[in-house]
Amino acid sequence: MKYTESYIFAGIVILALGTYLIRYSGFYLANRMEFKEHHKQLLADSACVLLFTLAVLNTLFTETHFSGISKIIGVSVAVIFAWKKYSLIVVILVALGITALLRYFGLS
Repeated sequence: MKYTESYIFAGIVILALGTYLIRYSGFYLANRMEFKEHHKQLLADSACVLLFTLAVLNTLFTETHFSGISKIIGVSVAVIFAWKKYSLIVVILVALGITALLRYFGLS
């Protein structure tokens, strides 16, 4: 493996372990301790927050460089379409099309 591939692999392993440990800790601690409903919800949402952080970082950066404004606009349009409850294929195709058009016109 190359130097950068080992970092990518290590990052995937760390994220997988972190997600697993967060989920397991919620299950394990819920049987051992009595939590308020608010704290149970925080433990359940922590894995989603971890994955959301990964998605945001992948939107903003490609390897060590800034991704460009076209990718950010494409993802933003995809979020709006997903919020409006369009189907997944429509969301993906619209985001792909917007990003491709912006890059074609020189806005990278």
